[in-house]
Amino acid sequence: MCIYYKLHLSKKSHLLGRNLVLLRKISAMDGDESPHSALLALPAEILINILSHLDEKDLYVLQEVCSRLRRLVNDEELWKNLFISQIHTNYFPSFAQTPKYSIEYVDRQQGLRQWGHNRAIKTKYVIAPSPRFEVQIESMIFDYPRCACYNDGVITVVQLHQRRKKDRLVYIPCTTPQGCSTMHFNINSAVFGRFDGRVFGKLLSNKSYLTPVTEFNARHTHCVTAIAASSSQDFSEDWCASGSANGELMWWCETKLVKDIRVSNRPIQRLALYKNWTIALDDDRIYVIHAMDQVHSLALPRVQNEAGAEVPLNVQFLKVDFGAKWLVMADLKGLYVIAFDPEQNFGHTRCLQIQEGISNVVADESTCRREQNSNFAGGDGCFIAVITADNSVKVINIRAPGNVLKVNTHLHFDKEVHTCQVTNLVVVCALAGSLQIFDAASGELVKVVQKTDKDPQFLGLSQGRMVVASRNVIQYLQYVPEERINKNRTGSSSRGQNIKWEKEVSLGMDIYDEEEQIRQETAERNRKLLEDYGGDMSEEELHLRIALMESESVAERPVQQGQEENDDADEELRRALEESRRQHEHEELLNSFADDDDDDFRDALGQSLAAERRRNPRARLRHNTPESRTHEDTSTHTNNDTQQQLDQHQQQQQQQQQQQQQTDDEEALQLAIALSLSEMS
Repeated sequence: MCIYYKLHLSKKSHLLGRNLVLLRKISAMDGDESPHSALLALPAEILINILSHLDEKDLYVLQEVCSRLRRLVNDEELWKNLFISQIHTNYFPSFAQTPKYSIEYVDRQQGLRQWGHNRAIKTKYVIAPSPRFEVQIESMIFDYPRCACYNDGVITVVQLHQRRKKDRLVYIPCTTPQGCSTMHFNINSAVFGRFDGRVFGKLLSNKSYLTPVTEFNARHTHCVTAIAASSSQDFSEDWCASGSANGELMWWCETKLVKDIRVSNRPIQRLALYKNWTIALDDDRIYVIHAMDQVHSLALPRVQNEAGAEVPLNVQFLKVDFGAKWLVMADLKGLYVIAFDPEQNFGHTRCLQIQEGISNVVADESTCRREQNSNFAGGDGCFIAVITADNSVKVINIRAPGNVLKVNTHLHFDKEVHTCQVTNLVVVCALAGSLQIFDAASGELVKVVQKTDKDPQFLGLSQGRMVVASRNVIQYLQYVPEERINKNRTGSSSRGQNIKWEKEVSLGMDIYDEEEQIRQETAERNRKLLEDYGGDMSEEELHLRIALMESESVAERPVQQGQEENDDADEELRRALEESRRQHEHEELLNSFADDDDDDFRDALGQSLAAERRRNPRARLRHNTPESRTHEDTSTHTNNDTQQQLDQHQQQQQQQQQQQQQTDDEEALQLAIALSLSEMS
């Protein structure tokens, strides 16, 4: 049947013009000026080669022309050739994880469109557990929906899936042990090794956030030189391995020692752990341990030093592809990929010399932890990115077959590349103030994100999401799915969304003003407390302190009054005793001369006594009181009786004082408690 007849019978009239354009393209490729049915008589291989130069949308339209074109469009060989025409290879990482190239191609294009969309939600988090100290992020792990940051003493976990912004930040105390020689931090735990062979750890998966860093139940005999924690999600327990200066390896489950072996006489410099595989390196050999029992070793690659002698490779960067059993090592000039599967190609080495110099090596960590399935479209490859000293990035598929390493994508930049991350779809390069997103397979620019951090230090990627961090600031960029944006643009929902957004902004500003006012009041109160008491004090502690001060002042007043009354009584008693003593002395003198007839002497003594009374009128008044007269009548017995009365009086006063003091103390305590309770309520 003629192709033109099919075009006129097409029910989709809007595709008619596009079909004619496609037919002209096909005719031009075939060298014929007018389309003819003989074109469809060409072999399928030639037609597939011709159609592989078209776009995805063109193929969708072309399959509506005739049944044979529909069969060719649905042929997987056509989509495989489509990959080859665009990225010049049929080996690439699997994005859709499917054997069909058509599904892989469509999913990759949708993923790239998601990265390239202009709409994105940016959220900024300031990591500041204490306003007195400036936090500097030392390490960051991004595994959506969690982002974990470590600085000396604090682990901050950002729960990105939480709706409320204030619920997303969780601060976990994690003080670094004193004398720590090495450490490793991932999304599940933070482990530390000390110079004395002791091992410490902090688990993040059991929600025991307030527990301190725990010491493990055993220790090395020498200094801990390397430590690594497993990031596998397949086990409920947390595993880690540590190596010491005498070549000893120990495996730990939670905080318990499981097994220890000695694999070398040299210090263990680097460790990597995942499931049943452990990779250990010293300065001469590589040790591959399977199931903590089977030990396989091979020598490090040999390179020439400046003197021309062959020496072991000085490993500066180490990445491990556990899914395909490849070990990636690099110094400052060369990149080496070594197979460590004991059952297949053990020790097979591929090398790539980079004359520009290597600044950093990053790998697609999620693909490295996934078992390779060669039946997937593209062979299920794995990308690594090498940052060179001349501000360029080389993307390499380390799972591609062959005896040499090939650079898939080479990106050049005029500015310094601070950091870089790569996935199975895109490679993102962080420059000063911008992020540039590229197709990792073809190197085409997908999007440029402006107004980002001017000095980015950490970068994390997930599909449709990015996290950029520097100093104590984390920026979370989430790209809105395309269907959500199209939905918001239809109908009158856009106006409703705008009104809702304006209300949310107004409410957010009100909350911010209120929080700012509270913060200023708190700062002013803290300043006054610092001036008055020398430190910060909570409101509850302030009220309690004021109540205690008032209770102490109230309790001191009756005690002072009672003390003054006791002092007056003692003074009166002392004076009465002094007067009684003097009177008793005069009486004794008079009695001593009673038998003498010397009246002149008695008269003189009486005159002397009268003169003394005139000099001391208070004594004369007391002498005329009934008590003094009674004392004169009983002057012969005053000595013994007065002493007994004085003793009894003093004892009674002491008992009264003690009782009064106890009563005053009890009343003061009750008053203080009552005032404190009233203030707290």
